[in-house]
Amino acid sequence: MKVIIVGAGRVGLYLAKKLTSENHDVIIIENNAETSRRANELVDAMVIEGNGASQEALNRAGIKHCDMIITVTANDEVNIMACMIAAKAGVKTKIARLRNTEYSDPKGWLQKSDMGIDYIIHPEEETARELVLLLRRTSATDVLEFAEGRVQLIGVRIGLNAPIINKNLIQISELFPDVLFRIVAIFRGNTTIIPTGKDIINRGDQLFFITPTASVPKVLEIAGKSEEKLENIMILGGGKVGRLVAAELEKDRSINIKLIESSREKSQIIANAVKRTLIIMGDGTDIDLLAAEGIMDMDGYVAVTNDEETNIISCLLARHMGVTRTLALVNRSDYMPVMSSIGLDAAVDQQMITANAILRYIRRGTIVSFATLRGIDAEIFEILAGPQAKIARKSLKKAKLPQNMLIGMITRGDQVFVPTGDSVIEPGDKLIIFALPSAIKLVESMFI
Repeated sequence: MKVIIVGAGRVGLYLAKKLTSENHDVIIIENNAETSRRANELVDAMVIEGNGASQEALNRAGIKHCDMIITVTANDEVNIMACMIAAKAGVKTKIARLRNTEYSDPKGWLQKSDMGIDYIIHPEEETARELVLLLRRTSATDVLEFAEGRVQLIGVRIGLNAPIINKNLIQISELFPDVLFRIVAIFRGNTTIIPTGKDIINRGDQLFFITPTASVPKVLEIAGKSEEKLENIMILGGGKVGRLVAAELEKDRSINIKLIESSREKSQIIANAVKRTLIIMGDGTDIDLLAAEGIMDMDGYVAVTNDEETNIISCLLARHMGVTRTLALVNRSDYMPVMSSIGLDAAVDQQMITANAILRYIRRGTIVSFATLRGIDAEIFEILAGPQAKIARKSLKKAKLPQNMLIGMITRGDQVFVPTGDSVIEPGDKLIIFALPSAIKLVESMFI
C-alpha cells in the first residue's frame, strides 16, 4: 500500500515508522526544512519538503497513485485541503487530525464528506477519554477497553504485599480459580516479557492483565491494590482537554470538581462550558494556592496544561500534599520511563493516543481494535476470525502459534473466556492478542 503522510511531527514520524516496518511504501511531506531533515534521518521513507496543501507537493509525492493519505500537521486547514485534493485525485482513504471539533459537528454546514475526509481524529477528545478512564480505575497505570467495553486490559504496578509475588503464573491461576483473567505481559526493568506458565512474578514488576470489566476490582486485589471511589478531583489547565475532562466528570453527580486556570480569558470561557465545576484563577504550582483551595482534601489531581514540566511538578506537589491519584499530560516520550520512579501514578501522551486512533482505523477489517502502550514494546489488538481464517476450526495447540504472542481472551457472542491449548477457534470469534512486533505480521496472516 502506498501512503502519503502530511506532517513529520511526532505523530507523523511514529506512523511512518510503523507503516514502513510493515513494508508499506510511505512518502512524507513536511514544510519545515529542519523537521524534513530529521525525518530523513529517522525514517526509511521518501521525504518531500513542501506544503502539504499544495497540489505541486502532492503531485511530487505521487498522489494519483496513492492508496491512503494521513494528514497530521498542526494546521487544521492544511490537513483538510490536503484531503480535499486527495479526494479529487481518487485516493481511496483520507484521514485527518483536526483540533476544531466544529468540523465534525453533525449539524454543521460542512460534513467530512464535503471535505473529502473518511475519518477525523480529535486528539483532545481521545486524550480526555483516556484520562477519565484512568481516573475511574484508581490503581491502574494503563486502561484499554475491548469487546465493546466488556473486556479491559489493565496495567498495574504490583503492591509490596501482593499475594502473587514470587509465584509463577500456573500457581497464580491455581490460587484464584474463580477469577477470569490472564497476565499477558510483564514489564521488568526496560524489558517486555510475554510470559509462559513458568514465569515468576518479582517485586517491582508491572503486570498487564486482561479480564472482563466486571472482574477488574478482584484483579486489582490480586495485584495487591485496592480501587477507591474518587469524590473530589482538581484539574490544572483550562484548555480543551481540561474542559472535556471536567464535563465528563460532571456526569457523575457524586464527584466534586475544581479547575485551576491562570488565564482570566480562559477562565471565563470554561465557566460557560461547564455546569458544576468550580473555576479558580491562579498558578497551579503555587503551594499556598493549592493549600488554600483544599488540595489536601482531593482524591485525584489531573494536570493538563500545555507545559509538561508544569504538569509534572504540580502532580509531584499534589502527591507531596497527600493526593492519592495524580495524572499528568506528558508529550515527551523520553519522560515516560521515569514517571513511576518520581512518584506519578500515570502519564498520558496525547501524540501516542492520536497515533493509536489512526492506526486503529487503518487496520480495521479483521482487526477490530488496536493499541500500543507507552514504553511497552508490544501491541494489543482485537482480531476477528473470518470464515476462511487459517486458525479457524483448529485447537490452539495445533495452530502453530508464533512465539512472542499470547491470546489473552476470546469473545464468542455474549461469552467471554480465557483459552487453553484445547480451545478451538470458531469463525466469528474475536481474539484479544498481546504480541511483540516480530510476531505481528505472522499473527495477522493466520486470520486472512
